[in-house]
Amino acid sequence: MKKRLLLLTTILSLILLGACGGGEKQGESSGESNDEAKRISIATTQTEDSHYGAYLNTFKEEVEKNSNGAIEVSLHYNSELGNERDNVESVQMGTLDGAFISSGVISNFVDEFNVLDFPFLFENTEHARSVLNSDIGEEFNASLLEVGIKNLGFGENGFRNITNNERPIVTPKDLEGIKIRTMEVPIHQEVFAEFGASPTPMAWSEVFTSLQQGVIDAQENPIAIIYSSKLNEVQKYVSMSGHVYSPAVFIFNNELFESFSGDLQQVLLDAAKVAQQANYDFIDQNTEAQLEELKQLGMEINEIDLKAFQDAAQPVIDKYKGEYSELYDKIKAAAN
Repeated sequence: MKKRLLLLTTILSLILLGACGGGEKQGESSGESNDEAKRISIATTQTEDSHYGAYLNTFKEEVEKNSNGAIEVSLHYNSELGNERDNVESVQMGTLDGAFISSGVISNFVDEFNVLDFPFLFENTEHARSVLNSDIGEEFNASLLEVGIKNLGFGENGFRNITNNERPIVTPKDLEGIKIRTMEVPIHQEVFAEFGASPTPMAWSEVFTSLQQGVIDAQENPIAIIYSSKLNEVQKYVSMSGHVYSPAVFIFNNELFESFSGDLQQVLLDAAKVAQQANYDFIDQNTEAQLEELKQLGMEINEIDLKAFQDAAQPVIDKYKGEYSELYDKIKAAAN
């Protein structure tokens, strides 16, 4: 009889315990956050030892430290999860949490970003950084939100320069007949066509092999990417054209961002600020040394006739400027 009473008491206790907890969501009974141990995946097309790695590794360290283990960050380098356009589409759909990418590809999704691809838009690095971290930068961020993407912060690639295997490029005329890889950005393609080159849009993951095999003769990128991608192995000349400043953008699925608590959202944003400075510092501290090493590795580096390139680019600027004149003028005015 005692055994039966004990069994009945145990069963009733379990039923009552279940009833008491039945209205609670998972993780709430002990004060846990639903964000606990959330793993986020971030992709990039660049290498870990690059300026992108400086940003993302810093971001990972800051987030995991300051979230007290609530967020784990998984990083995917070297186009492991696709090219930059793939990454943007995946972040939009929510199949990828975030990506650190060049701003150029975003213009295929958000019109306002076309402005950042105008040639000779920024006077120098200080001008560019100041604009992107101001209210003007917030305008770009707002336009991204309209397509479901949160910009955690801008980073930097630097000013784009031309490499090729044919000859030093001093004036636009020197580009005549040269097949040059460009990003899949219409204004980039039109500018190089205006210069006299044959623009060939191509995913970044295909560029090294295409240069190696002679499918293309040239490409254009900031020194940090020319160096980290070892383009000295397949290119002879670097012409310091600085024709376009190339920001990087840390895109993040906005629905996921909004699902985090306010405290964890702030952890992500604060980590992105620290990571931005690590990215800037990497470029500031390494660009000159990278150029010198590229020389030692056999590349010939030359300056360009800047005015000749600016004049040649003007028809393309005039063609596109009308649609974005207010934003373009604000950016130009910020140089002062």
